[in-house]
Amino acid sequence: MFSKFVIRNVGVLRAFDTPGSPKLSQLTLFYGGNGRGKSTLTSVLRAARDGCSNTVLARQSLGNGGAAPDVTLIADAGNIRFENGKWKSKSAPIEVFDTTFIADNIYAGELTELAHDRGLFTVIIGKDGVRLATHLEHFNEINRKTAAELKAAETALAEDKPADMGLDEFFALAPNPDYDKRLEDAERAVKAVQQADKIAALKQLEELPVPALPAGMAAALASTVADIDTSARDRLLEHFTRFHLDKKAEEWIGYGLDHIHDDSCPFCGREDVDQAGMVTLYGQIFGDTYKAHLATVRELGVEVDSALGEDTRTGLTAKVETNAEAARKWGEYVRLDKPLPEMAELGPVIADAHKAAKSLCDKKRASPLDKLEAEAELSEIAAKITAANDLINAYNEAVVAINDATAKVSTATPTNLAVAQATRDNVKKRIARHDAGVQKRVDAYFRAKKRDARTRKTRTYIQKKLKDVNEASAAQYHSRVNHYLGRFGASFTISKITNSMQGNSGQVDYGLLIKGETVARGRGRQADAIPSFRNTLSAGDKTTLAFAFFLAMLDSDTGLAGKTVVVDDPLSSHDSHRRYMTVEVIKELCGRCRQMIVLSHDEHLLLDIEARCAGTPCTAFKIDFATGGQWSEASVVDLDLLCRARHIEMIDELTAYVDRNEGDHAKVALTVRRVLETHYRRYRAYFTPDQNLGSIVKAIASEGSSHPCHRDLTQLDRCNNATCDDHHGENANTGSARTLGPDEVKVIATDALELIGARRPASSSHASAGAAATAAPVS
Repeated sequence: MFSKFVIRNVGVLRAFDTPGSPKLSQLTLFYGGNGRGKSTLTSVLRAARDGCSNTVLARQSLGNGGAAPDVTLIADAGNIRFENGKWKSKSAPIEVFDTTFIADNIYAGELTELAHDRGLFTVIIGKDGVRLATHLEHFNEINRKTAAELKAAETALAEDKPADMGLDEFFALAPNPDYDKRLEDAERAVKAVQQADKIAALKQLEELPVPALPAGMAAALASTVADIDTSARDRLLEHFTRFHLDKKAEEWIGYGLDHIHDDSCPFCGREDVDQAGMVTLYGQIFGDTYKAHLATVRELGVEVDSALGEDTRTGLTAKVETNAEAARKWGEYVRLDKPLPEMAELGPVIADAHKAAKSLCDKKRASPLDKLEAEAELSEIAAKITAANDLINAYNEAVVAINDATAKVSTATPTNLAVAQATRDNVKKRIARHDAGVQKRVDAYFRAKKRDARTRKTRTYIQKKLKDVNEASAAQYHSRVNHYLGRFGASFTISKITNSMQGNSGQVDYGLLIKGETVARGRGRQADAIPSFRNTLSAGDKTTLAFAFFLAMLDSDTGLAGKTVVVDDPLSSHDSHRRYMTVEVIKELCGRCRQMIVLSHDEHLLLDIEARCAGTPCTAFKIDFATGGQWSEASVVDLDLLCRARHIEMIDELTAYVDRNEGDHAKVALTVRRVLETHYRRYRAYFTPDQNLGSIVKAIASEGSSHPCHRDLTQLDRCNNATCDDHHGENANTGSARTLGPDEVKVIATDALELIGARRPASSSHASAGAAATAAPVS
């Protein structure tokens, strides 16, 4: 509990320290007119609760030489200090209801705004909810940072990650030797796009022809002329022997037959060759059949030369060289997975086969009529040709593969250079995935991602907890606010309260229920033609609604017993019922909180509170300007004496009406009751500070003649009976109330003046009443 406030250089409170007065009590009342510093005092107390330095600094006293604000709130649990521009403690156990509470949480200028919904959100969710909301906002800020860090880490990987894959694929990349080949292909593809004109001029490779022995070579070597007579051959051989000719003479003889003239032998010159049968013999041996046979033998040699000879081998070598050059050029633009085999052995192998085959042909030409059986030789030649064919077949397979690959490049749709370069760059990035620099950025990304996930998880957990608090508190507030609206006699209630975390900032929404219809509060200035908070509630209703929310907040505060509750000017356009209920509520709060502080410019309200809270230690202060009229100070005040000034004014009103017929008789009738009640309540030993005129009369009558005021009973009863109808309202059965006339009012006004000793009785019968009235009150 606070025992003293020392406030210097804040607003008009230059040296506010309640000097020379008793300590603040459990119930402390401050009376002050407008501009005396009541709002400044409540602002300081609110700032102490919130630990807000700006509120105090903004109210630094002007015209005080720039002296810095200095505040000390002296309390049982330890002083709360503000010095050097800041509070020394984070918060004070204080709750404040004032215009700031209304403007921050309910409405301002008759309008509700988003800021009010957000402010009321913190009121409704309570201390635990505020802590959760604070945590949530903290983690929202952390999450914004971690999200930004994650985004930055991802951006840092933008130049590392291939454009054709996602981050997860990129992270999962393992070292792959095939990427080197892919990079080579990509480099070739770029070059192919850059040199498309050169590719168009390139030709495909040619396959090498496969060499083979002439068909039927073995048969040609084994062939002869089957119809030549054996005896003719013998005789011819004898002739050759005789003239010392070897078998080669057959060629010469065959040539000589074309030159026989007059049957003379062209070799020996002998006459009458035919007579000796020589010409006939020659014809038999070297006729057309022989010539055809010899032509076949000769053609066999030609075919062997054509298939395996030097020209063929030179042609093969030239094609191999041409293909090698073409393959080299194509290799600049396309991967040749199957390179051309080495062909250095091809020429020698074919040459060996040619030499062996040529030898057989020559041997056959030398003895065309001999059957040449050369199975072994032909087998060796076939083996050599098979070896050559194996080389050529393997070579031609490579040629086909190369031609297929180059055909794809030649017939492919033209590729954009940027696309080809992007493909190449993507491969480079795949290769660089595990470089130290890239791995460092990947690790940084995963760290940022982990922090972001952890923050989002925590934020989600807090959001759920806050949602649970929201739902529970909203239901409780709905019930309690409507409870207080009912107690204050409001003609409206509120609909179910909904809380939300829209935009990560909590806010509240609710509607008004008026005569069974729902009216939306509406944010901002709604159209006049639409019912809303602004145009359906009176000023008193709006203040009552705000006070109901404040009271509901206190009902939800589990730490209220240790707090000081501050209420500044709780009445605004309130009728007598709401005034009475306000006093009742404050009385109830006195028993629930540690300390109750009420500030008001209405001294009679404070007097009513003091009277209603009889038994609660109470101290009243008056805040007023000190000498000079610039700065305010507080001093202890007796509310009875403070209010007595008004009591004297009311006595003067009665006197003016009785003596000079001045004033409204209906108002004078009510003044009679107030004057009498104020007068007799001062008899503290016999009447309580809150007793009305009817209960005073009843108390005197019930005690009888022993009561000190019994002599006043007749006149008091007459005054009570005459004014009770106007005070209490119409009769419920008749629907009407008796109205006093001017003469009747003059009678009861005279009685009242006599009872309080303000006028001498007209007769001796009233002497006792005057004596009682002038007696000193018992305290």
